[in-house]
Amino acid sequence: MESIIYLFNNYSLLLVILLRISGFMISAPVLNSRNIPAHLKIAFTLILSLFVFIMVSDSFFSPIININYIFLLISEFLVGIVIGFSANLLFAAIQLAGQSIDMQMGFGIVNVMDPQSGMQIPLMGTFKYLLAILVFLLINGHHFFIQALIYSYQVVPVNGLSINASFVSMLVDLTTEIFVVAFKIAAPLVGALFITDFVMGIIARTVPQMNVFLVGMPAKILSGFFLILLVIPLYVYLLSALFERSLKDMLKVLRVLT
Repeated sequence: MESIIYLFNNYSLLLVILLRISGFMISAPVLNSRNIPAHLKIAFTLILSLFVFIMVSDSFFSPIININYIFLLISEFLVGIVIGFSANLLFAAIQLAGQSIDMQMGFGIVNVMDPQSGMQIPLMGTFKYLLAILVFLLINGHHFFIQALIYSYQVVPVNGLSINASFVSMLVDLTTEIFVVAFKIAAPLVGALFITDFVMGIIARTVPQMNVFLVGMPAKILSGFFLILLVIPLYVYLLSALFERSLKDMLKVLRVLT
């Protein structure tokens, strides 16, 4: 009974915590999936907020509800959005890599509906994205993200947000890094398929009787599928390293928010 009374007496602090965790749930990969029922997301957000409230309630005073309190709620929501956004950048790079592979394989106009985002994404991008989610869950990446969210209260305390030049520069660097990561993921397949195009061009010049356009497209698709199966172990190993790096990037973003 006393704990419930204490909770009601400090509901302003609980609401502040709830806003940061809600922002994280909206923007974090996997957790923001449409496949997860809304009531389950809400329940998880409330439970996680209560746990965090128990951990930090002794360290922070309950804020006074006034006009500054509204700005505090907005700033805490932005902190959660930024944490989830920095975690989601890697998945954006994976989809970009899949789109590059699709263009090279001849699947540039073939898009499928992604049930998680409700958008049309490339075929190979969907495959690589789903495989990345599987690896993410296997290595307990969602646990690391939740730990980073709880750790954020130590690095960026309540009402501790400070948007400065270092934060903007860090976000720009992480966003541009998407293209570098996408190139690393797509480079083996795109390079091999480019060699296939080069060979087909030589055949077209040496054997003009052969209809290269009729033969080349199925050959590129078969070569692409064979190479995808061949590099899956390398892709899984690369994903494990990239997820570890993504967690470090999240911690860097948190440190420049203060």
